Amino acid sequence: MMDRNSELEAFKTLNLSVIASAYGYEINRKKSTKHSVLMSNGSDKIIVSQKGKHYVYCSVHQPGSSGTAIDFTQKVIEPGCDLGRVRQLLRPYLNSGYISNIQQKYQGRYASEIKPSEIDLAGVSARYSRFVPITQPHKYLCDVRGIPFDLLQSQRLHGRVRHCPRRGSVAFPHWGCPTQSGSDDRSLVGYEIKGQSVNVYSQGGKKGLFISAGMKGDNTLAVTESGLDALSYMAVRGEHGLRVASISGRLNPQQPELIRSTIGRMEEGSTIIAAFDNDRAGDELTNKLADLVAETNRKDLHFKEDRPQTRNADWNKVLMKEALRAGRIRANSPSMEQ
Repeated sequence: MMDRNSELEAFKTLNLSVIASAYGYEINRKKSTKHSVLMSNGSDKIIVSQKGKHYVYCSVHQPGSSGTAIDFTQKVIEPGCDLGRVRQLLRPYLNSGYISNIQQKYQGRYASEIKPSEIDLAGVSARYSRFVPITQPHKYLCDVRGIPFDLLQSQRLHGRVRHCPRRGSVAFPHWGCPTQSGSDDRSLVGYEIKGQSVNVYSQGGKKGLFISAGMKGDNTLAVTESGLDALSYMAVRGEHGLRVASISGRLNPQQPELIRSTIGRMEEGSTIIAAFDNDRAGDELTNKLADLVAETNRKDLHFKEDRPQTRNADWNKVLMKEALRAGRIRANSPSMEQ
């Protein structure tokens, strides 16, 4: 009989796709890959993957809902239940006979195998090196998205945004910790790629934080969902004393610690701003950022919410409206969902 700690570790190695299928979730094979499985139960969607020996999930609509089978039990199956109840619910899945019955009953609704994601940071660095600095007004960023060229040339963004001359797309580098845990943010771990009809993340990489260069006297840190929103927020609000960061969509398990570390380096009396989209996901991220600020135990910090006033708007939509009125972009400029 295994001890209690070994049992918890065993829970983390359970195929979450099988467990989810027993609670009404079904795989969407058209939108799933060998490394990442999308499952839906009608009202909720989750993504299941494998990190090392652990199976993990994250909710598409609720950024705060993610983790292992233990977290899935406490946040989805029976929200708020204690570890004792978790053990009761998950212990049957450690029995091969029980698993076999579940697999037979829900055949076709789960992924029998999910391959661990392949992190290739050397490859990420090599591919990122092919992007080049922006030295003249960029067609996509400036003419389509309304980002001022002088902002792209500012000291805050020096070396922080690059582009592909052949394709016209742009790359927002993410820094973080090369290992699965830690708060070190000095290593390139991936990059977000944006362009006309392009919105992807680097192959072989993982999300860290895109962040503008810090300067002495910075007293404000604004966190956004995308690199494009980070630049847009800076363009709308002004860059004096403002440091911006972005997470590229949902939070992964490593990003909260990176955010706490970044917040911890801000000067005394600084303000931390939630500048996320004005939608359901932005609501969740705003609450999560407020929690992360509180977890720093910095009583001198101030937390503020500053999101677009219009529901379902983001900061690039705000900037594009301003740029249109100022004549910096044309009324028929193409746009792209972020």
